[in-house]
Amino acid sequence: HRPHSFAHPSARFFRRLQQTLMPPQTKALPIDGASVTTFDRFGDHRGYFNELYNEEKYDGLSAPGERWKQVSFSSSQKHALRGLHCSPHGKFITCVRGSFYDVIADFRDGSPTFGRWCGVLLTDKNKKQVFVPGGCGHGFFTFEDDTCALYLQEGCFNPAKEADTHPFDPLVNVQWPVPEGVVPVMSAKDEAAPFLSVRRPKLCGYAPRGRVLVIGGTGQVGGALIEAFGARNCVGTYAATPAEGMIHFDLAQAAMQPQLAIDLVQTVYPEVVCICAGFTWVDGCEREPQKANAMNNRGPAVLAAAAAAVGAKVVWYSTDYVFSGGSSLPGSGGSKANGVAAADAGGPYGEEDPPSPLNVYGSSKLAGEAAVLAADPSALVLRTNVVYGPEHVGKNFVYQLARKLGSGEAMNVPVDQIGTPTYNRDLADATKRLVEAGASGFF
Repeated sequence: HRPHSFAHPSARFFRRLQQTLMPPQTKALPIDGASVTTFDRFGDHRGYFNELYNEEKYDGLSAPGERWKQVSFSSSQKHALRGLHCSPHGKFITCVRGSFYDVIADFRDGSPTFGRWCGVLLTDKNKKQVFVPGGCGHGFFTFEDDTCALYLQEGCFNPAKEADTHPFDPLVNVQWPVPEGVVPVMSAKDEAAPFLSVRRPKLCGYAPRGRVLVIGGTGQVGGALIEAFGARNCVGTYAATPAEGMIHFDLAQAAMQPQLAIDLVQTVYPEVVCICAGFTWVDGCEREPQKANAMNNRGPAVLAAAAAAVGAKVVWYSTDYVFSGGSSLPGSGGSKANGVAAADAGGPYGEEDPPSPLNVYGSSKLAGEAAVLAADPSALVLRTNVVYGPEHVGKNFVYQLARKLGSGEAMNVPVDQIGTPTYNRDLADATKRLVEAGASGFF
């Protein structure tokens, strides 16, 4: 007779499992409706256990409400390239052995991200899964022999409703991470797949999207950059408040977890990375110096290193606060001119003037300049001064002043500071011109 207090081992195991496993975390990808989910794994001396799907835990972003209709499994050799396969049904992809770079390309007419692609590295160790919306092209490139993928599908495979596109279609322009000298192993079917413009002649002459990653796309500089480069060519990020069409990225978290920056860059595979985000509240930096250094120094450095690894151009926005407040005479071109001491002259500054910050904000930005250039010596560093202009959140100095004056309130302003305010759209235009010219170093 079994005592009532005795629990079956499997029941005890699953109770412990439910208490131990963290719920899956899902984040939107740059393709409308696509997402990446990170799940937890329980392991001990015997091995590990994890849930690949649980309708009570996976939210609607990563898994559709209807039941899965088909489960599929594939095994591929090293350097195999599959895709781009387009199905009317959504797919939920998990790597159960090996590793591959999973790609989603948006082929849906009318989608706000039509023509864009993104990728996610899936391995049997990194505990990530990808949801591919129906109507999107899907494919992957493997890095190991016997790489295995598990698919949950919204509908059953029907060849008549499938529409393959060549994986090297120039309109989509996927940057497959194929090592130099390697010829991908492809099926005859995939090699013979047509370009998207063959299926849709109206796309003839359609230019591929650019790939500009704007860190801090919701801010005044980020918004102006997206406008300057063109929204269809940009992927913007937000940190706190979700913004339509943008994806989440926290610069402070990336400073502590560099893999977050690597993941972001591998997802977008950008040509240009503009790092606009930072901790710019001067008084706040004095109160929270660790946050200041995370967001103005370490975070940008890990992003620059990740961007350089894929050959992206890095643009980092610094500040006039790297200087103390005195420089050469106007028009002299430097603090050494005419023998005038920097502290006695009052500006302006040139690129060659030696920095000497007086506060935590300036010091953290100066350290960030050095760290970014160490990570990528070809980076472009722009020192700005009193940036203002249109922005969604309306928090820059001009907005604050207008609100105060409009309500009849007084506003404290410095009386011992002279600046050259920078219109955000002028700054964005200058950024675009400098990037196109291949400029690097300080401006």
